[in-house]
Amino acid sequence: MTVLKYKPIGPYRAILLIRLILELFLFATIAYQIPTFPQSLESIGKLANIIGKADVLRSGKNIPAEKNMQIFETDVVTTFEKTAIKIEFNDGSYLMAFQDSKIKLTEYNIKAKENSANDLKSAIEVAKGKIRFFVKPQEDGKVDVKFKTSNSVMGIRGTSGYIDTSAIGNTQILVTSGSVEVTSLADPTKSVVLSENKYSEIIGNRAPTPAKTAPPMLINRLNAEASLIDPNYKQSEKPAPKPEGAPKKEKNPSKGSNDNNPVPAEKKQVFNTDGTSTVVSTNNALNDVLVTQGNTRLRPSNITEFAPIVNALKEINNINDQINRQINTVIDTSGSYQKTKNVTVNVNDPSL
Repeated sequence: MTVLKYKPIGPYRAILLIRLILELFLFATIAYQIPTFPQSLESIGKLANIIGKADVLRSGKNIPAEKNMQIFETDVVTTFEKTAIKIEFNDGSYLMAFQDSKIKLTEYNIKAKENSANDLKSAIEVAKGKIRFFVKPQEDGKVDVKFKTSNSVMGIRGTSGYIDTSAIGNTQILVTSGSVEVTSLADPTKSVVLSENKYSEIIGNRAPTPAKTAPPMLINRLNAEASLIDPNYKQSEKPAPKPEGAPKKEKNPSKGSNDNNPVPAEKKQVFNTDGTSTVVSTNNALNDVLVTQGNTRLRPSNITEFAPIVNALKEINNINDQINRQINTVIDTSGSYQKTKNVTVNVNDPSL
């Protein structure tokens, strides 16, 4: 039988061993408490404004959102009911997220160049909710910005607009300046290009719908929501650069118009102030007044909700037809009464 013999260690070695154990324990404690840093140690922007309550998920921990807090790559921002936020990025672009939204800043890489130009490459995922985006044009720099939803991806260059994913499996995009290429994730060969004031919808795995002109009242309503979080947001936006070789747009100002802004050649059709009829005008200022004073009951809550408008107009036409028939009946009755009265007078005439 083999007997194991242990040789006692000296006091000096015992002290070294205890010290080593304590150092390892202290290092493990500190490493556990220090949070994991985001992908980039430099912030990509800041939370310029917040109305309501929002959280920022960073390195697995939820942080209550506060005004002017720094935003980093891979941050996930979630807004709650009656909440709106605005994120200003370091390159001059911005993003607004409205209530019940969730966005993930997957990638945001700004590469500075000469002459104050930047190369921008970013990927932002809109998991749910509605956002407004503005990508600052870079005439001397490269811009590669993509927004992704559950069923689509959008390539954006120097553009502003809205993305709405409030309905599950449904993506709606409206472009207010520049152009956006919308592609279905289910079939990357199916895509559509949207220009200013055009919108499209991707339902489930279907291809994007053809580009359609957005009603001015819808654009005004969305812009009004954006004004709540930043009344001066349009001042920071600049027109997107025109593609090379693109024809210049001719100005066609309306006679007698007090609107100093150039008016598009195509006429705009908007609802009248009573909300029951339409007027055609090339006066932008007049259009804005008509839209803001229109019947709010007829204003769609999303891009494709036009059925209430059609039904209301049909109802109005039916009422007009009934009124016209009643007027014609009154006119016929009045004529018959006049003839009868004349005959009675003639019969009672003493000269007969």
